[in-house]
Amino acid sequence: MRNSKYQLVLLCIILLLTFGSACTSTAVETVETTEPTEPVPISIPEGTNVLIVIRNYHSEDMQLVTDNELGVMIDMLDEAGLNYLITSLTFEPYESETRTVTPDFLVDSVDVAGFDAVILPCLAAGDSLASNPKEIVDLVKEFEKQEKVIAAVHGARWPLFAEKIITNEQFGRDVIQKGRIITSGCCPHGVSYFKCEDGTKPLIEKVIATLNECT
Repeated sequence: MRNSKYQLVLLCIILLLTFGSACTSTAVETVETTEPTEPVPISIPEGTNVLIVIRNYHSEDMQLVTDNELGVMIDMLDEAGLNYLITSLTFEPYESETRTVTPDFLVDSVDVAGFDAVILPCLAAGDSLASNPKEIVDLVKEFEKQEKVIAAVHGARWPLFAEKIITNEQFGRDVIQKGRIITSGCCPHGVSYFKCEDGTKPLIEKVIATLNECT
């Protein structure tokens, strides 16, 4: 009887060791380690490069914003043979019935040194000092620090004003250029609202001319 007990205990120990080690081995084998991933480098074309900043908001008429402002800017830069990339706070696209514009990368990934100019369409930085996203304000400050061309339309002039890059006189409805800084006080949406002349084309014409003078 005593031998039977010893044999039973020994059998239990053997089973415990066998299945216990198997479970441990399985657990070890299923543990996966993930290496930290490096940010994907942004491919910036060679030549004159323009950065367009858009902000994710929903206008009363996205067709007007996408086609008559952002679309006109893009088409004019294409016709002038200038490279451009688009950045925003998220990857949410601008969409109309005929065009979809999707950001190439996020604002916090921008290397200002790779660009010659930045364009901020209307409301790209908010419509007041209080609504300016810090990321976009910091971006504008860096473009100014590196003495790049800066162009802003209507509401997007606020961060320039906040950082004293422009003055009150550049808050009218006209397209005004002072050195590297170009502003317009009327966007396509403002044409009917403020009864002003759309400054999109004249602003981009000045951007293109200024960049051509610099090259």
